[in-house]
Amino acid sequence: MPGLQSKEPEAPPDQTTTPADQSTAPAVAEEVQKLSLDLHPGRRPIYLDRLFSSLTQSLQWGGYIRNESAFRVIRPSAFDKVLNILQLQGRYQINSVLSLTGRVRAYWDAAYDFEAIDSINPIKGPTTVLTQNLTPQQIANLSVTNLGQVDTNRLLYGIQMKELFLDANFKSADFRLGRQIVKWGVVEGSRVTDVINPLDFAELIMRDIDDRYIPLFMLRSDLYVQNSTYELLIIPEVKGNLPAPPNSEWEQFRFLPNTAFPQNAWANFPNHLGNAEIAFKYSHVFSWAEISLSYFYTWDPFPTSFRLVTQSGFGTETDINFNPAYTRLRIYGATFTKSIQGVILNAEMTYTNGKDFGTHFGGFNDLSIGALERDFLSYAIGLDRSFYGVESSVEFIEQVIFNYSSQIIQPQYDTIAALFLRREFLHNLVGAQLLAIYFQSERGWMIIPRAYYNVTDRVRIGLSADVFEGSITNGTIGEFNFAGFFVNNTRVQFDVTYSF
Repeated sequence: MPGLQSKEPEAPPDQTTTPADQSTAPAVAEEVQKLSLDLHPGRRPIYLDRLFSSLTQSLQWGGYIRNESAFRVIRPSAFDKVLNILQLQGRYQINSVLSLTGRVRAYWDAAYDFEAIDSINPIKGPTTVLTQNLTPQQIANLSVTNLGQVDTNRLLYGIQMKELFLDANFKSADFRLGRQIVKWGVVEGSRVTDVINPLDFAELIMRDIDDRYIPLFMLRSDLYVQNSTYELLIIPEVKGNLPAPPNSEWEQFRFLPNTAFPQNAWANFPNHLGNAEIAFKYSHVFSWAEISLSYFYTWDPFPTSFRLVTQSGFGTETDINFNPAYTRLRIYGATFTKSIQGVILNAEMTYTNGKDFGTHFGGFNDLSIGALERDFLSYAIGLDRSFYGVESSVEFIEQVIFNYSSQIIQPQYDTIAALFLRREFLHNLVGAQLLAIYFQSERGWMIIPRAYYNVTDRVRIGLSADVFEGSITNGTIGEFNFAGFFVNNTRVQFDVTYSF
């Protein structure tokens, strides 16, 4: 033990030490050393030291501990989040070719320990327990602290394996197998070509990108030929966008009953092999620009709410049956990046074939299936430049539906403009940034100002706000705007992060 001196071992009381015994002691000690054993009590055997040393040299790991506390300033005002996060990530180099990478995230929202569930998640709209036709069992299960019937399973705490994959790296090719996130695209946040992984809308789009993306099990291969890269993705795991928990603060859409979810490609093997998603991208670096071309055979991340309207009683009674289901899409994409006198021009575009767009009730066909299949074009243009120490980015994003019909709920031209500014002061000790997003079709805004201070190399504190402006609805019953729907969710947030 530390602080204690080792001493020579004593002979058992029923034995005596002879000169012959003493002469063999060095030889015995030498044999013990050959077995890599340590004669000093309280210390690890040498072979364990060598093992730990090898692990230390081959393993790189880190992470952070973070607290995010947000207070909603519009009534009913409350702490809607006191989120504590622990993230660990590591990479183990197995040999010169193979490496294993993992990232796990654990969280606990302490706001639910002192705020009422109905205060954190105020009821939106006219639907309450008083307007619903509840069964006696449902009434018995009601809680006076959760009259909004919020599903808190994902809100209170959880552990998520965000990534776990095996890499095989060669001179002209790389292979990656496992649970992973793949980011395509060149215009940050535009989600034009960057649609490989679905999104988690538990906190709308306010979370960090790595937290919003839902990882998928896939095989990724990259082949490098001079200035060209050929990337292939085979994705047997099928997942769509994940809505916020039912009746929670950030819920805007939910899965309807009887939604038909596609099976993973490995389910009932080999019956569902055709459900796999496949993506391919070719990219090339020219002396004057970088370009890429891509193809993605995928599932629509949102289910289509197919419906069947029937009439009976000589047209006096109408029955509506919903049959939500996921449909296939073919997405053809391209990206372009070029530097022009200090300005970085980024552009990307996709043409999507076979999208089912939801339609209004009634109108063109009383027997409507609730959707019209149309192709659409999406594109994004971004300009990045630094001036007077200010990092700036301006983005323009638009979606255009071809062969448009007025029965489609989504507008034919859906346009978004975004501005991002950031400036650091005092040798990067203090920083301020602003993100402003304008949704033209609904004339709504989402504005996120933020300031931060680097206390040390490992500790950062920040103060920010999530501000929403706009109209909750577009004027049609049951149809809501994206940003305006959360106009009453404006909040301020304080966060502190310790990185290691």
